[in-house]
Amino acid sequence: MQKLLIYICLILLGTRCAQITPLTGGKKDATAPKALTYKPENATLNFNAKTIEVTFDEYITLKDVSNQFIITPQTKETPEIEAAGKKLKITFNETLLPNTTYKLAFGNAITDLNESNVLQNFEYIFSTGPVIDSMKLSGKVYNAIDLKPSAQVLIGLYDATAIDSVIYKDKPLYITKTDDGGTFKFNYLPHSPFKMVAIKDANKNLLYDGSEEQIAFRKESVTPGDSNNISLSLFKETPFKSFIKKSYSAEYGKAYIIYNKPQEDIREVTAKGLLYYKQNRLKDTVVLYYANKYDTLETFVKYDAKKTDTIYIKLITAGAFDKQLKNKAIKYNLQAGFGSALPFYQLPSFDLNVPADSRKLTEDKLILMEKTDSVSKKIPFKIIKEDNWITSFKVQAEFKPEANYTLTVQKAAITDNSQRMNDSVSYQFKTTAVDDYAQLKMKLLFPKKENYIVILLNDKEQLIEERVIEFSLMSTSEKIIDYKNLIPGNYFIKVVEDANKNGLFDAGDYFLNKQPEIIFVNPSPIKLLAGWEIENEWIVK
Repeated sequence: MQKLLIYICLILLGTRCAQITPLTGGKKDATAPKALTYKPENATLNFNAKTIEVTFDEYITLKDVSNQFIITPQTKETPEIEAAGKKLKITFNETLLPNTTYKLAFGNAITDLNESNVLQNFEYIFSTGPVIDSMKLSGKVYNAIDLKPSAQVLIGLYDATAIDSVIYKDKPLYITKTDDGGTFKFNYLPHSPFKMVAIKDANKNLLYDGSEEQIAFRKESVTPGDSNNISLSLFKETPFKSFIKKSYSAEYGKAYIIYNKPQEDIREVTAKGLLYYKQNRLKDTVVLYYANKYDTLETFVKYDAKKTDTIYIKLITAGAFDKQLKNKAIKYNLQAGFGSALPFYQLPSFDLNVPADSRKLTEDKLILMEKTDSVSKKIPFKIIKEDNWITSFKVQAEFKPEANYTLTVQKAAITDNSQRMNDSVSYQFKTTAVDDYAQLKMKLLFPKKENYIVILLNDKEQLIEERVIEFSLMSTSEKIIDYKNLIPGNYFIKVVEDANKNGLFDAGDYFLNKQPEIIFVNPSPIKLLAGWEIENEWIVK
């Protein structure tokens, strides 16, 4: 009996110690589906079937077919595509063109059912005639502004005899897209001329939707086999029609008129209560400054070559103005043009949210203090301001390098007749040292004697300085530009060939067969070190 109890305990103990090990499925499948059979065969000649069936070695599924699948030349209706078990089935619902090579490209649409392994760039080729077309066409698309390759751009080939408006109305005969490096490739093309257009097809309708999308095009037709390594420059067209997108007054005293394109022929702007106006650098916005006007600012914009625009800009009422004034919501706001560090070569500058009468800026209510060796003293200064109405001013004094300053603008230093005034505010800053900066002497050798815009950018692609270069008939095509007091870092030079001499980069025009103005970019960074003067040379090409 004792032995029996021992055996039972051993059995129970063994049962408790037993471990349940789950079954493994073996090595994970990492292989994409493989096509085993085609019906009809791939690369079939004299194709006349309505349905294509491709059998794979495993169960498949389809993903993102609407974006991945491309048939060329384009059919009126997209074929029906379905996955059933291990089969891919394509059905045509229309009669195909005679003597034409078709390519069905699936991109990354086909994956296996279980692990979603992608069958990349699967293609099926056939010809409705006796031969498979074998011509190729390739090239690259660059952004016209920065010359960087443009990815996922639609490249379309149209009949060379088609009218220009075809890109707005009809889908291309042959299409492909650029890869991440901006490269595109066509194959299985006939040896025939085509009109070539590239579109950044935002809404994926395979049509060009005007200036809302970017475009690139070849001036001349292109024939596969004759032209390869084509370079296309992608740009956004300036709208043909000019109109006012928006007009509004964000705060009392200032209003905006915003256009859909630059306005280079504004001759005069008038309105009751208008103090003055200005255009921004791109000339697509007019800023209006007004006073003693409520409800509506009836504005007249006169142009050189078109009729006058009358714009009604809604303003606050006189009652609302009085209420905001009482609540101290209407005041002068100062925006400093510097931070805690003031470059030794600059003067402290301030912008006003709305113009002020220069006579209403009281210098006695500005105090400038200099601190050296823990001792602060008041120092004299002078206010530099424009005549009459001002939107900015500077403080001129004998600022020392590497010294600490405090500028206090007391309350009501700036006033007007309506009780508008500024709040009291203080600015603390330290001037920098001369050796904190770098100097650059840039020698540029231009390809020809044209007008150019030379743009200096930092490594964040921020605009540092822009200059217009002009050449006389007797001068050489060489220019030396001195850049003073640059913050140490990497810089880049970009040059615009300003063909129409308007000081701006001009985009192309598809209907006028006009390419965008040429931009040259120096790909090599210019490294500037503090306290150094660097000389650099670039042959612009």
